[in-house]
Amino acid sequence: MLTAVAAATILLLAGCGDDVPATGGDDPTATSTSSGEPSGTPSVPTDEPLPPTGPPTEVPTGDPTPLPTVPGTTPLPSDTPVPQPTTVPEGPVELIGFPTPGVEAGCWLLDGYLLMGGDQELIASGREVQITGEVQTDVLTTCQQGTPLRVDSVTGIEP
Repeated sequence: MLTAVAAATILLLAGCGDDVPATGGDDPTATSTSSGEPSGTPSVPTDEPLPPTGPPTEVPTGDPTPLPTVPGTTPLPSDTPVPQPTTVPEGPVELIGFPTPGVEAGCWLLDGYLLMGGDQELIASGREVQITGEVQTDVLTTCQQGTPLRVDSVTGIEP
């Protein structure tokens, strides 16, 4: 059975070369002379750009589509830098609130601070917590957001 399949495949592939035009090349639009040489004079490419053809394109006018806004706010143009904190609090920082997950797995944020360390189960519990810690300016993280805060203590706040 395998021999018959192999033989049929070989016969099919052998017939594939019979459709090649007699132009002596890959250009199916070229014609050949009785000697097999292509007819006509080939064009020589130049570095000169071709003049435009067709009607000129229109230049857009008017204002671009405005950005959606929240009532009472002004959208920032995309080339305006996002303001960054200019000062870092010295000494202990106390935060109270509900930590939210960051964009990366295992990263938790509260009031713009990246919570590093502490009781991660309590931080991730969804409960309101009180956190104390100190800002760490000499730390690089993979969380991509928040000001790093070394958590010294986490206390759950009872509802």
